[in-house]
Amino acid sequence: MDKSLINTNIEQQFTEVVNLIVQHRSKASMAVNKEMLLTAWHVGAYVSKKLKSEEWGSKVVTQLSEYIRSQRPDIKGYSRRSIYNMVMFYDEYSSESFSATVEKYLNSEFVQPKTAQIEASLPKQWEAVIVQPRTAQFVPTASVQMPKILELTTLTNHTEILCRCKNNEERMFYILYANKEHLVKRELQRCISNQTYTALLGSKNNMSKGLLNTYPNA
Repeated sequence: MDKSLINTNIEQQFTEVVNLIVQHRSKASMAVNKEMLLTAWHVGAYVSKKLKSEEWGSKVVTQLSEYIRSQRPDIKGYSRRSIYNMVMFYDEYSSESFSATVEKYLNSEFVQPKTAQIEASLPKQWEAVIVQPRTAQFVPTASVQMPKILELTTLTNHTEILCRCKNNEERMFYILYANKEHLVKRELQRCISNQTYTALLGSKNNMSKGLLNTYPNA
């Protein structure tokens, strides 16, 4: 058999192995990113609830940040500013207006679930043994689930989008664009500064057509 043919076959097989590695590394990165977003979502929801009820003030948020740093120095990323960014992340993306924007332009896969809360349930065989009042059962802090579209980019990018974009259409565009172009923070900043949204999809009349052309699977 031709040696070059063998080498070609081996190279193709090696390429398949590399593709497997890249594929699973990508899935691992996506899983890590999702958990970071969910953490920010639930922490943001918890703190938001405390602030809105006026049970907490800005001073308490500062104390929370200092407490996390002193008690768990291994946990990074919870400065006072970061915690407020998580509150913004939850408040803005859990709003009905953002959900309505996603529902208007994208398919149901990305729409925020309508359920208000999801309670953890016990196996039926435990119910007769473990009896506890309904109020004592575990209920996740966030009153709504995190919209799936948020998984398309990182928390750092979301913070940039939330702070610098003027409306929900623009925010949704940059979430999709950051995902499609694999943008890191600095690249995203440059796109926003260059008004990429305005250049490509600035007219609301062209929004649906523009998104369909750019994201045919959406």
